[in-house]
Amino acid sequence: MTRSLFLFLALALAACDSQHAASAPTAELGLETRFPVRMGQVLGQLRIAATDLEKARGLMGVTKLTDEEGMAFMYDAETRMSFWMKDTPLDLDIAFISRDGTVLEVRTMTAGDTETTASTTDQVRFAIEMRAGWFGHFGVKPGEKINVDDMRAALKARGFDPKRFIP
Repeated sequence: MTRSLFLFLALALAACDSQHAASAPTAELGLETRFPVRMGQVLGQLRIAATDLEKARGLMGVTKLTDEEGMAFMYDAETRMSFWMKDTPLDLDIAFISRDGTVLEVRTMTAGDTETTASTTDQVRFAIEMRAGWFGHFGVKPGEKINVDDMRAALKARGFDPKRFIP
């Protein structure tokens, strides 16, 4: 009887777990996958942070980024955004981007800084972090465009509905 009860519980838990896994939004490709995204005239390779947990973790603990690597932080509404550098060992640039892909502003953040770096506008839909100096070096400045079709393709490949983040 105990063995039958144990087997029943094990199967029930496995069924619940498989249902949850099948509906998870990141079932396609994970956070570590990099996607090609054109920023101005430059092609970057971005990780896409779309869940609250992914956005909270960000690039914490990342000790090296190549010239083309970075992370996009996706939100489902325009807002004033704030970021900090707790447990992030690299200086980073952050670009605050509007819903149509226009770079609104670029700021530099210092490794380990626990003070927030906030956008000056509440019209930000997503943000992109690259190693410090990247945006200036490659001429991606306010007014330049991020290719939103590339961002949509990356979101779709991650298993997310792109319309949720980029209408």
